Amino acid sequence: MAATVLIVDDETLLLRTLSNALRDDGYEVLSAGSAEGGEALLESRMGTVDLMVLDVKLPGRSGLDLLEGQRKRGYVGPAVVMTAFDSPDSEGRCRQLAVDRYLRKPFDLEAMLGLIQNLLSGRGIQTSSAANGTHGLTPEGG
Repeated sequence: MAATVLIVDDETLLLRTLSNALRDDGYEVLSAGSAEGGEALLESRMGTVDLMVLDVKLPGRSGLDLLEGQRKRGYVGPAVVMTAFDSPDSEGRCRQLAVDRYLRKPFDLEAMLGLIQNLLSGRGIQTSSAANGTHGLTPEGG
């Protein structure tokens, strides 16, 4: 069974690119352009999301607000938070919410795919690509 990844970002091109790359790697992908949309997907899929990729700055509530609400509801899975607007407040809040990785945009797509694979496989969740080892973080220049 494919791992399910929720991506919430208001940048349509990034959302589409990351979603398509993850689907190509065998993941089931849920995507939304707002925290409210992400929350609706999470509610409809009760407990079936294996990993969240969230943008900090979204229209309305932030990705961190969404994650905080899900942590309070018992979500213990991995979370990757990304932002183009880095701030010490966001970093501190990420630590409080047990975010696995805080990334600045733009990021390397292959590195993101490897990070997601590593976070899921570290929790014993496999996808077809994870089983085949088609993606992974490689040393710079390697």
